[in-house]
Amino acid sequence: MNVTYLDRILDAHRAAAANDARSLDSLMAEIAEMPATRGFRRALDEAEGIAVISEVKRKSPSKGDLFPGLDPAALAQDYARGGASCLSVLTDEEWFGGSVLDLQAARAATGLPVIRKDFTVDARDVVDARLMGADCVLLIAAALD
Repeated sequence: MNVTYLDRILDAHRAAAANDARSLDSLMAEIAEMPATRGFRRALDEAEGIAVISEVKRKSPSKGDLFPGLDPAALAQDYARGGASCLSVLTDEEWFGGSVLDLQAARAATGLPVIRKDFTVDARDVVDARLMGADCVLLIAAALD
């Protein structure tokens, strides 16, 4: 059997989730205290013409570094000036070089809604996305049980 990048990435994320002892209920209680999300779907619906989701991505497993010295805030501002409807920010550290700080910097730099692009394998991953400031979360069908 051929093991793909996706297989290895998902195995690592599933192992991390299995070792996460945090209570989902306590995490959900934290979300209840947060301000409302920016309307990701609304931003797409209200776009003039075609809606664009612009991505903040440092590297990929197959291509290596894509943008050495990336400044997520500056890139987010460039995307907003260019007419992006929403931002997609990679937060996977090991494989894509992203981070929670990348998402937070991009979100703070504009008023655009932000989707967390990562490998969501557990309900706590969805809650974590919200806690870090994401307005939306990407789900990859192959990652879900």
